[in-house]
Amino acid sequence: MSTIKYGEMEWSEGAVVLPGAKRNVYAIPKRDIVAWPTLPDTFVTGMGELATYVGSFTLAATATFTKIGIIVDKSPVNCATQGSKPSKTSINTGTFVHPGVEEDASAFCRQANNDDMVYLFETKKGKYRVLGNEMWDTDTSFSQALGAAPTDEVGTTLTVTVTDVCPAPFYDGEIVTADGAINPELP
Repeated sequence: MSTIKYGEMEWSEGAVVLPGAKRNVYAIPKRDIVAWPTLPDTFVTGMGELATYVGSFTLAATATFTKIGIIVDKSPVNCATQGSKPSKTSINTGTFVHPGVEEDASAFCRQANNDDMVYLFETKKGKYRVLGNEMWDTDTSFSQALGAAPTDEVGTTLTVTVTDVCPAPFYDGEIVTADGAINPELP
């Protein structure tokens, strides 16, 4: 017997759907995650529960998420189907453009280039979503543009790609940063 069930996907004519992410992305190496939140296999009150992690990331004793400032109008996230039935998954890709090219940006690129990371980003509606999971490695690649002419663009582009069972799952849990916890779970 299948546990798959569907809920309504409503939309009101004239409702505004805001594209894009907010100004900060949060990153952490997977090795600093001690326990993961879980994605439920069934829902109780709404279909969206299937795409929302339950719980929070439990981090190693001194670990925190690192904040990366991005240029929001140049930092899209895309999710698409990959594979074939019955093994289809989602390929989730985030392109995050940071305006800096100095030491800190270059050092992050040097390390993340060969590391397995998790990234959290906030949508314009204030909901956090996740790129990265326990099952598959997250690939982070980068490019830096130093420019030449006075009107050339300068910046660091991080391209994050990961396979997942869900298109960039939602996350309501706590995000522990060096500046303190944000988005705390509701009791």
